Amino acid sequence: MPPSIEQRVIAEAGLRARWPGGVATHAERIAAKPPPPGKREDLRALPLVTIDGASARDFDDAVFAEPLGDGWRVVVAIADVAHYVRPGDPLDTEAQLRGVSAYFPGSVLPMLPEVLSNGLCSLKAGAERLCLACDLRLDSGGNLKSWRFFRALMRSAARLTYSGVHAAVEAGNNKARRELGSLLEPLRNLYGAWRSLAMARRRRGALELELPETLVRLGPNGQVLGLNQSERHNAHRVIEEFMIAANVAAARFLGRARMPALYRVHSPPDADGLEELRNLFAGVGGSLSDAVGRSPGEINIALERIKDLPSYGMVALGMLRCMQQARYQPANIGHYGLALKAYTHFTSPIRRYPDLLVHRAIKHLIDGGRGEAAGLRGAQLAGLGVSCSELERQAEAAMRGAVKAYKLRYLSGRLGDNFEGVVSNGIGKGLFVELPEVGMSGLIPRWRLPAARGRRGRGQAGRDRSGMRLHGFRLGQRVLVRVARVAEEQGHLDLDLL
Repeated sequence: MPPSIEQRVIAEAGLRARWPGGVATHAERIAAKPPPPGKREDLRALPLVTIDGASARDFDDAVFAEPLGDGWRVVVAIADVAHYVRPGDPLDTEAQLRGVSAYFPGSVLPMLPEVLSNGLCSLKAGAERLCLACDLRLDSGGNLKSWRFFRALMRSAARLTYSGVHAAVEAGNNKARRELGSLLEPLRNLYGAWRSLAMARRRRGALELELPETLVRLGPNGQVLGLNQSERHNAHRVIEEFMIAANVAAARFLGRARMPALYRVHSPPDADGLEELRNLFAGVGGSLSDAVGRSPGEINIALERIKDLPSYGMVALGMLRCMQQARYQPANIGHYGLALKAYTHFTSPIRRYPDLLVHRAIKHLIDGGRGEAAGLRGAQLAGLGVSCSELERQAEAAMRGAVKAYKLRYLSGRLGDNFEGVVSNGIGKGLFVELPEVGMSGLIPRWRLPAARGRRGRGQAGRDRSGMRLHGFRLGQRVLVRVARVAEEQGHLDLDLL
């Protein structure tokens, strides 16, 4: 039997698909007889909840909020993975080699064995779990005033979904509200604290980018049943802002203690990236301020001007390609996209190795340790930052590759069908058209394009203001195309212009 799409992509990417025997045995031993919890604060009476997608299986963060004076108290509880995965043990060694969990449409390649990632470490509703908690205090404007990290014992009050929370809190669905019962008021408090954090985000000018995501719907045998556009609600933003706030607190806590740790850094666009950005916006009649190199808020302003154009999604995607990639390193240089001076990853130790390292660093400090006595520092820490960044990019490329392969499989069954598209790029060999319904682009070969004579503009041989060779078309122009050829193995989609 030929390998599935995901098996093929995993093998081609060189991802680790099997657990060495010692790792699996070690995980099962821990799950059967967990180490004693030690001294912890009891959060079991606090109505902490997890809010995730409907298909999520590992739950590493739970949240709570309540009014406090003229501001808010926010508690973010994160699975205490570091309690079970110790430096140098078989689980740690394997997690370091994997770096991240990889999520595919039909399966997950976890960083930790499922007996931990979906079991002992997962914050399942009603189950007592060990956590590392962050107690945050915000003022009414969403500014982080203080924080405290501590070991705790918790019990999630409910496993909630983004769509369910949206239905109850935002859409006013009576059935959804009744199902929440006494949790409805705590959820409203989450939204209240989020609104404060969202105000702070807007003030500092963090990049605001809402890109639709096309989800692959699979049947029981892995066949592609269809494609769906994901729904994004404020419930997603609530969790995102709470996670960002906890990550900022972790970065400040570590920085002030001069504790060696991995920061999540993001550099501003370099000179080439800035030129590409300006060309991209110029191609749709937009412009960028010279301050864009200092503040991503300038990109928000430019995107707002074109938000109603059919080219918006194409420009937003192209803009991401002009950006530098975020990475992990011990030297803190800030995070351009989030407009933050210090940022790290603390909230997902089940699926990201850098978060596990941050947990160990925080525990070192709350146990009375000092930065100069850190066990992980210097060249070794810098090397881990490089390897974790590379492993993250490797996994992301594999996940994108699998999704693209499924989409091509879907389109191979729709040869001859018509789709609405948007001109997204142009090169010598033809014109690229983005298909919003599918979430990918295809090529109209140059020899299939009509002669440019008679068209307004520079003509087939010229280039538009974006510097792209658009063969007489405009960047962002709507077109009707037909699926002409799908080459799954090569990853190509050819289109005909109608």
